[in-house]
Amino acid sequence: MPSSTSTFPLGFGDQPWLIRTPVTPGTDNETQTFLNPLNGSIEERKIPEMDNRQICFSRFEEWLFLLDHLRNASLFNIYSLTKIPLPPIDYQYFHHLGNCSLQSSPTSPDCTIIFFGELHNKQFLLFCRPGDTMWSKLPVDYIGIASSWLAFNGKLYVILVDEIEIINVTSLLTGNVEITSLDKPVEFSTNGNGLDEHLVESCGDIFFVRIFFWENFDNRVLDVTGIEIYKLVFEKENTWVRVESIGDRAFLLDEFGGQSCCAEDARLNQDCVYYMFSWGGLMRRFCKICLNDQTTRLNLLPETSIYYSFYWILPVRRPILKNELLTSSETIARNPVCKKGYDLVNEHDNEKCALSMPLPHLPIEMVQLISEKLPFKDSMRLQAVCKLWSKQLPNPIKEEVFLMYCPKKCGTCQMYNPYKGEQFTLNLKKLSSSDDAPTRFLSSKDGWVLALRGSDLLCLLNPFTNEFHQLPRLKDYYSYNGIAFSCAPKNSNCVVFAVAGSNRISSECMAWHYGQEKWIDMKFQNNLPFHVADNNPVFFDGEFYCLGRRGNLGVFNPENNTWRVLDKPSPIHSEAAPDIGTEYCYLMECNGELISVFRAANMDYVRVFKLDRSRMVWTLLDDLENLSLFLDFRSSIARKSPCSSFSNKLYLPRLCDERNEATFYYCMKTQMHNPDFQSLREPYNCVWLEPQLQ
Repeated sequence: MPSSTSTFPLGFGDQPWLIRTPVTPGTDNETQTFLNPLNGSIEERKIPEMDNRQICFSRFEEWLFLLDHLRNASLFNIYSLTKIPLPPIDYQYFHHLGNCSLQSSPTSPDCTIIFFGELHNKQFLLFCRPGDTMWSKLPVDYIGIASSWLAFNGKLYVILVDEIEIINVTSLLTGNVEITSLDKPVEFSTNGNGLDEHLVESCGDIFFVRIFFWENFDNRVLDVTGIEIYKLVFEKENTWVRVESIGDRAFLLDEFGGQSCCAEDARLNQDCVYYMFSWGGLMRRFCKICLNDQTTRLNLLPETSIYYSFYWILPVRRPILKNELLTSSETIARNPVCKKGYDLVNEHDNEKCALSMPLPHLPIEMVQLISEKLPFKDSMRLQAVCKLWSKQLPNPIKEEVFLMYCPKKCGTCQMYNPYKGEQFTLNLKKLSSSDDAPTRFLSSKDGWVLALRGSDLLCLLNPFTNEFHQLPRLKDYYSYNGIAFSCAPKNSNCVVFAVAGSNRISSECMAWHYGQEKWIDMKFQNNLPFHVADNNPVFFDGEFYCLGRRGNLGVFNPENNTWRVLDKPSPIHSEAAPDIGTEYCYLMECNGELISVFRAANMDYVRVFKLDRSRMVWTLLDDLENLSLFLDFRSSIARKSPCSSFSNKLYLPRLCDERNEATFYYCMKTQMHNPDFQSLREPYNCVWLEPQLQ
């Protein structure tokens, strides 16, 4: 535990903490910032041993490698406040150093600090051990730019663009660096347009973590869209095997790599990955990824005045007591009351029960009353009991909207009804797969869902009828900002259209027409500046309308495969507007009108517009009247509310509690959201859906 309790936040040493440090030595900063991942609180503390002109370049467990602007180096134990001086770094190398790795605790004889450096276009390793009088330099062949690294069993695993290189740390002492290569795990999906990769050691095994996200043109990460985790099997010639769970562990990722801990010891949720990423400029977002139900929870941290890096400090290790062990979530005891009721039913098994009248003769009003009280799936089954009932009973899905999401593996989906706060499970056999290729939902319309299997295979499916339509394989992996389809794939009118754009000058499109055996790839020069936004197009009046990040519209005509940017409506934002890149925006059709929504990342504001087609201008709406809007970049839906309590509200695919029995909404009338936006979980593979059985 820390020797000075007043120096550290309450609970330091008993749970993980994120510590923030400047990225440039010599920065005037008198305090250290501690972020509590359990409640999101931020505390400032002054640690005299961590001089305000020192920064942390690497860490191993509770040991930090510190370096100041005068090139003085040291190892510092943040719990015992012990400091071990190291020789200063030679001036000729000081400004040419890159990534740094602390191999192990200084209590180990193998403890080595290694810098990657480049001078005069030649790469080198600069390394030192506690007790050395100077740093040693060894030239190496070109290694490349390392994105992350891991020290394990006397070796340094370095993630490069195309492979993993393994440096034998012991060989540094011989003056001849031994470097071998290891293939990275095959990337099965392209969930987004960006990714981050980390290596984590856990219980003697090495794991490769690949996180997918959507980022916009100024490198702001908008959403975490997926995660892949692989385990290295040494017995199978260093083969990577994909895993869906990390069990009772928690992975904590930072700019220095990744760490693993027992979740219970650290007071964290098990089977979760905690991750910090950039939100552009001086802002950061903290993300918790739950593997057991494939949801994320994002928090936006306050903006700072200088560039900082964040690193994890794990709690002091202690043995786990027997009475502290968690009961497995899969062990569910039978309710004795239910068991008793079941036995009572069995006592009357021999008694014969008969209806007093045939089913078609039952009053339809009584059957309808029963149907309204039943869960969704049972209400559907009730209609199948009698042909007369199926004709006379109202369609139970006619007025419904569902959030469809995959909590775990392909083939099993949850259907959540935000109106009733109920959910049920659907088994989609056509999506189940024996390989590791995941399925990701991209868009929905008319009860059908457009999904991506692996990285280059698209399909259309109706989860309620289990109908399935395979589309031609893409020429390359899927990497578009938005995709939509015109109608159900039952006739020649069905068109699938996707759009992408990395700048405002040009747009890349692809289209598939019903019956065709391949996709049509197109690239257009924009007639007006147009930044493609990260949301799906809308099929409207026979054309696909795409919302730009500034609020203008691009239109694709599927009849002649042409693209144009409309001069009206005028953009909502100017080209230099500060909000561009930080907003989430959505486009949808409602009763023959186009509606767009722009909101801040932290829900500080929400603006809703309707396109006045007579003047071709966006009109700001203060009231949605009897409408409910269901917003998501994959599919946004506007519809008439079934009752006044749901009217004039905007719903997001964020779930409130562990049972997923409530969702987030923003009320246009009060301009307030309920509940706390930052505390909610969002499935990273989901889509809003209006079901249809026809």
